[in-house]
Amino acid sequence: MEPGSQAENEPYVFTTVRWDPALLQSLENTAASCNFPCPFYMLEHHWTRLQIAKWNSSLVRSSPAELLRDLTHAVQQWHADHPDEKPDSLRVKHRMYSRGRTLTEVHAVPCIPLTRLFPRRLEHPDMDPETVVWNVCLDRQAIVTSAATMFKTGDRQYYDRARAFAGIDTYAEQREVLLFNEDEEVVDASFSTPYFFREGRWVTPKANSGGQQGTTRRWALERKLCVEGDVSIQEIREGEVIYLSNAVRGYIRARP
Repeated sequence: MEPGSQAENEPYVFTTVRWDPALLQSLENTAASCNFPCPFYMLEHHWTRLQIAKWNSSLVRSSPAELLRDLTHAVQQWHADHPDEKPDSLRVKHRMYSRGRTLTEVHAVPCIPLTRLFPRRLEHPDMDPETVVWNVCLDRQAIVTSAATMFKTGDRQYYDRARAFAGIDTYAEQREVLLFNEDEEVVDASFSTPYFFREGRWVTPKANSGGQQGTTRRWALERKLCVEGDVSIQEIREGEVIYLSNAVRGYIRARP
C-alpha cells in the first residue's frame, strides 16, 4: 500500500527493524528470531511488540513467520525497484492499520558491525570517552503518558514535538532528545531507549514510567546488561556518557 492512501488516515501500530544479511551469521540474532537464522534484527521481539500493541484482532500476525514473509516481500520489492543500488543494510518500517491493512517503507542505511547490534556488555562510561560523538538534549516540557507513549502507534505528537524543539530534522543526524513525565522522570527518547550509569550499573527507565518497551531494551534486560529504575531529570549531568539503543542502529554511546 502506498503512502497517501486511505489507510494514512487510519490508526496504526508499527515497528521498525534493520535488515542486514550479516545477521544470518549471528547466533545472537538467531536466538532472538525464534532460533532460525534471520536477516532481520531481533525478529521475534518485533513480532511480540506488534501483538502487545494491537487493539484489533485483525492486527494479529499468526506467527513470526508471517511477519517475516511480509518484511521479506517488502525488501525484495525494494531491491527490484532499485536495481542500481546495492546497500549493505536497510531500515524497514512496518505499519499495521486497524482494518488489517499494512504498509511497509524501506530505506537504505549504513553498515555497522555486529558487535554494535549485540554487545556483550555496555561499557563503563570512562571507557574511550573521546569516541562518543552522539549528542543528547532534554525536552523542554513534560509529556502526559498514555497508550501513545507506551506503544508505537501513529500518534507521535510528543516525539515530533520533542524533535522539533531539539532541532532534529532527520534520522540521519547523530542527535537525540530525552522525554520525561510529569514526575520529572525520564521515560524514553524520541526514537531510542536511553541507559544511564548509576551506582555502578546501567539503568533504563522503568516500564511504569510511561515509555515504550523497545525491542533492544527488552534484549538488554534479558541479557542483564542493565536494570530498570527511576531516572530523574535532576540527576542528568552535562557531559556524562550514556547509551542509546534502537532496532536499526543498535547500541550507541552518547552525551547530554
